[in-house]
Amino acid sequence: MLKNDIITSDSKYIKPFKIIFWMISNLGLIPLIFVLYLLKPLFRIQFLKIRDERIGHLAANTDLFLRRLKLGIIRKKRTLFVGIASTKPSNKQLFKMFKREMTIIQIPKLLNDVLFSEKSLLVKSGFGMHLPLKSNEFYEFTYGKPNIHFTSQEEKKGKKLLKDMNISAKDWFICFHARDKKYLEKSLSSMDTSCHNFRDWDINSALKAVEYIASKRGFALRMGAIVEKKLPKLKSPRIIDYAANYRTEFGDIYLPSKCKFLLGCSSGIGMVTQAFNVPAIFSNLIPLDFPPYSKRDLFIPKKIWSKKKKRFLTFKEIINSKVNEYSHQELYVKEGLVPVENTPKEILDLAIEMNERLDGTWKTTKKDEELQKRFKSLFKKGSHCYGFPSRIGTKFLRQNKDLLK
Repeated sequence: MLKNDIITSDSKYIKPFKIIFWMISNLGLIPLIFVLYLLKPLFRIQFLKIRDERIGHLAANTDLFLRRLKLGIIRKKRTLFVGIASTKPSNKQLFKMFKREMTIIQIPKLLNDVLFSEKSLLVKSGFGMHLPLKSNEFYEFTYGKPNIHFTSQEEKKGKKLLKDMNISAKDWFICFHARDKKYLEKSLSSMDTSCHNFRDWDINSALKAVEYIASKRGFALRMGAIVEKKLPKLKSPRIIDYAANYRTEFGDIYLPSKCKFLLGCSSGIGMVTQAFNVPAIFSNLIPLDFPPYSKRDLFIPKKIWSKKKKRFLTFKEIINSKVNEYSHQELYVKEGLVPVENTPKEILDLAIEMNERLDGTWKTTKKDEELQKRFKSLFKKGSHCYGFPSRIGTKFLRQNKDLLK
């Protein structure tokens, strides 16, 4: 669980106000908690913090909770679950769809943060909890069914959006997206977000892959709420810069739910496809300890160049060291490590593999399966992602067998 105590953050001018607000809010909680204890023998009311500040957490954390309810992992007998969200969710369409599936109350973000801070009486009493996400919920995202659906009116709206882009009901398309620094710089302008830059990659590296999709008579839609680069002018009208020309909050959910697969990375939109059980390929994965959740998915990681050793670190060296846990740019810089983006050819190979797998034309070999097993065997029992069901790209693994040593 992420630390959520707002009292430990903010400037010295705001902190006293928040401390006073926290004290008043907790005093006001005493009567509520008393009533909750009285009701507990009859039925329990459990308040859940909805993480709606980022689309990835809104999709993943909320959907995971609903999947666990349906799979029976969370017992719901005599329990009323009530989600508590802010008044400004990151995506109104996705939020609206979740509200159709569970009870959610919206309150100001400051009050929401206070109610679910680590020192809150609501949390300490056990009646308030954060929706979990450890990024190793492979069973739920592989075998659980989607929880959210579009209404008939929303389906009409979605088909109109596709028609506006000259995509007919008979056509197929993929969505593609590259994580870049622009989104965080603008959406979190008061913070220094450069520590996450090691996860970014250049959208131009995906162009060979999407040109392949166009050559197969598919469409490729570039996604993104705020993007650093527009797509260059391309010959094929089947490659569409949705982010620059058609983007809406509704489209950000509808298109990933209907695409053949997503070509992306470890960013929020990838969790939207997971919520709808849509296959995805994740390029430039880093850290290596966070592979995709589902057996439907493929991935290739960024390789890590060591300036000291003057070579790439092997997968084993990464997995068996703290490098596999590095989540800030400065940690790589301090150790003289350089995450290297996947090449356009590597991303193309991954797209071809996914497309052919979905079409039923992909052919694997015994040697390829042995390489997959060797790679997965590097993650020992007890590790964060032991037993993950997704696959590392076949050709990537063939070309980097030396990193399996």
